[in-house]
Formats: sequence, C-alpha cells, structure tokens
Amino acid sequence: MEKPQSLNHHVKDLLHRELEKPVLEQLYIAHGVATDQLRRDPETLCQITDAFNHITGQRYDSSTLLRYMINRRKQSDWPRLGTRATKFDSVLNLLSPDQFAVLRQIYLELDIPSDQFLYEPQLIRDIANRFTGLSGTLVPGTTLVAVIIAKRKRGLWVKIREPFADIEEVAS
Repeated sequence: MEKPQSLNHHVKDLLHRELEKPVLEQLYIAHGVATDQLRRDPETLCQITDAFNHITGQRYDSSTLLRYMINRRKQSDWPRLGTRATKFDSVLNLLSPDQFAVLRQIYLELDIPSDQFLYEPQLIRDIANRFTGLSGTLVPGTTLVAVIIAKRKRGLWVKIREPFADIEEVAS
C-alpha cells in the first residue's frame, strides 16, 4: 500500500496503519503526555517526533504528527492515557490579567481559528513575537497558543471561524 507523503493527503491516512501507526502509539503511551497537552510540552513532542522518525526512517515534523494524533483521537482511533497521563497546572493560571488582554487582542487581530495555530509553527512564532512586543514579557509561543485554545474551548473568547473544517485534510 502506498503511503501518502504530501501534506495535501488526508491527515488520518498519513501513516501506514499496520507499520507506522503502532510505533507512534507506543511512543505516545511511553511518554505519557495527552495529545491536548503536547502543545504545552514541545520538548516531549519533539522527543516523540525524533524517535518516530528515527525508527521509521521518515521525516515528519512535530506539527504534522500532532495533527495526525489529534485527528485519530477525534475519530476514536487513538489510545487513551487515562490516569497514566502527566498532569499539568491550568494554563489559565500562567498569565496576568493585563497579559490576557494583550493575548486576546492578538488573537482577535489574527482572525484565525485557535486550533489552526497548533499546526503552523510560523504562527506560533508570530504570536510569541507580537506578545513580547506588546507586553514586554517573554512567554513561549506554545504556551500562548495553549492559553488561547483553553480560553476558546471554555467559551471565554469568541469563536473566529469553524475550526477543523478540514479535519480530514491538512491545510494547504
């Protein structure tokens, strides 16, 4: 079976089901960080990505593999960590009210669905740079994206557009 290599193929079909998917699943389980938390823990996501690429001989980036895992989870085809999952403090405790206001302004100005930030490393860097420029505080971009998504998922910030309208495909 030929494996899709282009980002224009369906995300859920990115990996070979019998050969590559089990490797990624085992690495995910071994690291014990839930898919929703991997964006907050880029070091672990990089470790999973590096190990996966080394074992399989592939060259996927972290964003692509994370999107694959999240899409598989949304299709109920991804392992659950349950009580084995690493616990994290709420990201909503990481910023001051003034910093939240700056981040909200950036989110609204960008006019991009919050989940899309996860898959575009340049957007994450842009958010971090804008945040530092406006707030004078250096906060990792992945942390800022986690805060944006947490605010959105709890209904505390407006919905920009329908996220994951392309759940079956990686955005062009």
